[in-house]
Amino acid sequence: MEHFFELPVTYKGEELELKSRLVTFGYVYKFHIIVGGRELVFEKDDEQNYRVLAPEGDAEPSADKELMEAIIASLKQIAK
Repeated sequence: MEHFFELPVTYKGEELELKSRLVTFGYVYKFHIIVGGRELVFEKDDEQNYRVLAPEGDAEPSADKELMEAIIASLKQIAK
């Protein structure tokens, strides 16, 4: 099941609205978020902390680390 939404993110004093979707698989869920024209996947790891996965074919997401942290902070706010 998928749910589309705009994720508000404060980054370097600017308010961003990132196109996002929540994808659920039973008890597991992932956030797919468009960042710089690329879709990055955010999910919780075994310690229940969010991590970002690189798109298929990429060795690692080449996005700004501060931006990733800001996105994770926003996800924590909405996924309480």
